Amino acid sequence: MRYYSDGNLAKTYYQQSIPQELPDVFAPYPDDDVEKNKENKRRRQNRLEQENEVRYRYKSVTRARTKISLRLLAVILALATVVGYIVWRSAKVTEMSFYNAGLKRQISELDKQNSLLQDKIFSKSSLNTVKDAASTELGLQKPGSDQIIYVPASILKPVISGEEIDAAAEETRAARLPAENMKLIELWVRSR
Repeated sequence: MRYYSDGNLAKTYYQQSIPQELPDVFAPYPDDDVEKNKENKRRRQNRLEQENEVRYRYKSVTRARTKISLRLLAVILALATVVGYIVWRSAKVTEMSFYNAGLKRQISELDKQNSLLQDKIFSKSSLNTVKDAASTELGLQKPGSDQIIYVPASILKPVISGEEIDAAAEETRAARLPAENMKLIELWVRSR
């Protein structure tokens, strides 16, 4: 209660007037009660059937929504997995391309260093430089005619008697290593 709405906090009590006459009491016949009960039961049964039908529809719609939601979630997860895999693969490809670029850069630097080293080797191993170093530093001289030994070609290319040498065998002999030829020459010189 509020002072502003009621004026003060004390409310006046209004008593309703008591009717002088009592209303007529309606007493239904026993047959009327049975019919009304049957009708009430039918109405109640219809209402329960309608409520059950509504519940069934609601549950079926809920199930359908759940199925659709689960399918949608599965599709989204599958797409996310595929996209994640594609992103991962592209990251790996990018990483490998950077790695390859680094290796190419290292290879080019090593090629430059290699060419510089080869130039140094060629400049130090030229025949004129070796000849000058041998004559000045080591005191080597040109050999005389009696010091030169000629190696016959028959040692390097022995002929197999009775058979012709085919082209493949000729190529294998031509591809013989210089170390093998040196061994043959040493054996021939020692045998003399």
